[in-house]
Amino acid sequence: MFEVMNLLKKNGLQGDLFTRTVHEKNVEYEGGVFKGYRVEETTGYGLRVIRQDGKIGFYASNCPMEGEKLFEKALEMSEFGEGALFEIPSYPSILEWKNFVDPRVENIDVRDMVELAEYIVSRIREEYPEVLVNLEITAGKEERSLYNHHEEKLNFARTFFQVAVVVNHTAEDDILEIYAERSWGNRDVDVEDLLQELKRKIDYSKKLCTIQSGKYPIIFTPQGALVLLYPLFYGLNGKNIVFGRSLLGDKFGKVIFSSLFSLLEVSHEPWTLGACPFDDEGVVTQKEKCIVEKGRLESGFFDLWSAARLQKTPCGNGFRTSYQDLPEPGFGTLRIKNGLRDRETLVEELEEGLIVDSVLGLGQSNIASGAFSCGVQLGFYVKGGEIQGRVKNVMINGNVYHALQNIKELSRDDRWVYGKMRLPYILVEPIEIEA
Repeated sequence: MFEVMNLLKKNGLQGDLFTRTVHEKNVEYEGGVFKGYRVEETTGYGLRVIRQDGKIGFYASNCPMEGEKLFEKALEMSEFGEGALFEIPSYPSILEWKNFVDPRVENIDVRDMVELAEYIVSRIREEYPEVLVNLEITAGKEERSLYNHHEEKLNFARTFFQVAVVVNHTAEDDILEIYAERSWGNRDVDVEDLLQELKRKIDYSKKLCTIQSGKYPIIFTPQGALVLLYPLFYGLNGKNIVFGRSLLGDKFGKVIFSSLFSLLEVSHEPWTLGACPFDDEGVVTQKEKCIVEKGRLESGFFDLWSAARLQKTPCGNGFRTSYQDLPEPGFGTLRIKNGLRDRETLVEELEEGLIVDSVLGLGQSNIASGAFSCGVQLGFYVKGGEIQGRVKNVMINGNVYHALQNIKELSRDDRWVYGKMRLPYILVEPIEIEA
């Protein structure tokens, strides 16, 4: 496979070969009943070539292929490629890092995963026999490698352990669905904390409440905060800035959000699922990079392609969704700086409002403009500082950029979401609620 690098060098071309191998075990329960398990191993590679005229060629495969044939395929695709305007960087020669591999995850037995799943299901059903429990546990190891035309090589490996639970309860005129997950790079996933989160949500959901249409303060839980973050990530994406699809292109260095809002990229955070010493283009990531500092927009997510067009310095934000994809602007691990008071205090001081934990239809909003209009899948009505119960048939409407200007408080409590984002509870007002 790697003789392809010699071909690149011989022909005076730039290029890199990305390989990804994933070993994965998965256990699944449906309605509280064991559905099955699977064990998979996949390996794939993608060759990126930059011709002397700057055109990019790319070819990916999950089948072994002779280096010369792979090289020819990538060159053939370059006829349809766009201009690079950048060079494949030389990889760091003195970079020291460690792999985040937990043997307890790498060598986990499927029986241990089934035992954990049975424990979670039984704990929920003991207290709430009326609900159905869907559960999925995934454990595995991911290995990534990069080779370039300089004949340099980088390797990185990490394990992952994920527990995702969906609790369902269907009544005559009501369908309740509650989701909770914990994802981490080692076996130290806090299952008890996961169960306590589910218990709180189920208990608060037993009583249905109504809320009048109007503008109210809303507390977004760490999971619910994705309503605010996904459109923001779209705006921070360097490719969207290049194509004029982002509203943030001319906002760098300006205060555009609440002074309470600070967003950091912390891609060296141990055991997070975004931890990485370098991105998928071989650019070293930073231990801490400020994206937003006290409301001022400092940086975005730039891969080599977008950084070259915007005359930005690439900081390790080129990531591939799979071996079949070219790098795109993305992030490793993110953290929103938390506040000073706990989430209970935020609720106790709320005269009337809503707690939003999950929504439906976020992707159907006008994400480029920051607008959102989505149904509340799981939300709780607060009156007089107390949670009264669950709401249904409620919509929230607003704009992410306006909402992030109107943050009133962030909680001291925070939590890792999908193992990649450490987020607090975020109190925003006012937000329009349509009941």
